[in-house]
Amino acid sequence: MDYHSIHGHDISSFDIAGTHRLPTVQASQALNELQDDGNLYLSTGLEELDQALLPPTPAASPGSTSVGGIKRGQITEIWGPSGTGKTAVSIQLAANSIHNGNDVVWIDCFQEMDVSRLENVLASIAEDAVPDGSTRAEPPAAGRGKFAQFSCLTLPHFMALVSRPNAKSIPEGTALMVVHNLSALINSSLPRSVDGKTGPKSNKGPTASTKRLQGLQFIINALQKVAATKNCAVVVSSQCATRMQSEHGATLVPAVNASVWEQGISTRIVMFRDWAWKNGALVSIFVAGLQKLDGKSGYDAIERAAAFNVTRTGIARVECDASNAPVEPADVVRGKRKLEQTDLEVPDSQDDEDYGWADDDEAALPAPPPQWQGSEDVLLGQELGRGDDGRDEEEDGCEGSHTPSSEATY
Repeated sequence: MDYHSIHGHDISSFDIAGTHRLPTVQASQALNELQDDGNLYLSTGLEELDQALLPPTPAASPGSTSVGGIKRGQITEIWGPSGTGKTAVSIQLAANSIHNGNDVVWIDCFQEMDVSRLENVLASIAEDAVPDGSTRAEPPAAGRGKFAQFSCLTLPHFMALVSRPNAKSIPEGTALMVVHNLSALINSSLPRSVDGKTGPKSNKGPTASTKRLQGLQFIINALQKVAATKNCAVVVSSQCATRMQSEHGATLVPAVNASVWEQGISTRIVMFRDWAWKNGALVSIFVAGLQKLDGKSGYDAIERAAAFNVTRTGIARVECDASNAPVEPADVVRGKRKLEQTDLEVPDSQDDEDYGWADDDEAALPAPPPQWQGSEDVLLGQELGRGDDGRDEEEDGCEGSHTPSSEATY
């Protein structure tokens, strides 16, 4: 009697050959793949965005035919508020890959994506590819072996799928893997601690913040391994969160913004809505901006932006001038409010010199006009406008406090 007759064979697939290391590639083959940019990038459907995703090179090769796009072998994050076109851009990216003969894996983490949207985009791409005057064949369907869709509504299910992929879940010819709304699944299963409160300490196990960091590290490592071993582009769509800043107020940031997560993201694209002039009227547009490329963040908040609209047949480019659009949050300096603006009354508020308000009001007064009561008075007047004591020489002998309203009268 042997071991397998008692315990049975291993059907859990805890160890798959070929996933524990990168595939062996010859040096000549790797050089040819680097020089052939046609299969290295996946087009997003927006020419401006594809060109922005190209890395800056000192001297481009004369035979290069690259049009840019999402780079394979890396993790790209598309984040933004709801209704900013994240799903539309991901569907367009998947449709372009399927049209070029590549396999696509779509993983839903929040709600299932309607496959009819992908079929409409595929039909539109097929119509545009057919020359004028010729008959068009039947549009390609989404479920003919080039598109696989999974629904992972729990975090353990998703972690098991990406950590131990098999030939059926993620085939060898996969060029794109889209993970839709991953931040919703992570934040619901591993919520962040509110206001730095980690809860009561217990010696029985790690805290909630430690579990979150360990989970993020495991997920980002698994996605990097899939992108490297399968040579596919991993596109993760995330929601946004609000971060309070003392100088700039509230700003929007990615919903998952830990340091371990930031190190694993190679390219980041932000999505938002804006207004543009069209035929003399303001119209709402969608904007995709590049924030991070090949692991390097830009000097500005958004390096380059591409405007588009979302239609039934995909995304369409919009002609607009985005050179004057602000890409950084405006500097909002909130000064201290005056007492009359707060509708509050401070006891003994008649003596304003105790709080220094009279000095601030006098410093804000403009300097007196030139040739005002002689040259000596001009000097005295300039000192009065910039003085710290708030009194002139005629009132040195007077006693009593001076209110700001009496000194600021016109």
